[in-house]
Amino acid sequence: MRYEYTVTKEGGETEEMKAMSWKKLVKSLLLKYDKFSGWCTYMNKKGHLQVKAFKDGKIVHESKRDRQSDTSSSGSGE
Repeated sequence: MRYEYTVTKEGGETEEMKAMSWKKLVKSLLLKYDKFSGWCTYMNKKGHLQVKAFKDGKIVHESKRDRQSDTSSSGSGE
């Protein structure tokens, strides 16, 4: 297999899974654990650590707007 993924459940249990791509890992993970909640970490081909979160079998996306609104104040500039 090309990549090794560390799958961590919400309870803290970790498991190593191997897959050829991210999409294939997601498919095999959701077949194994139907309503998976936790996160997966792996090193991409450029050597950067990637972390993806799941909740109830769905990938949790953090939008850029949510990240920017936490650090800056919204207002008219007065």
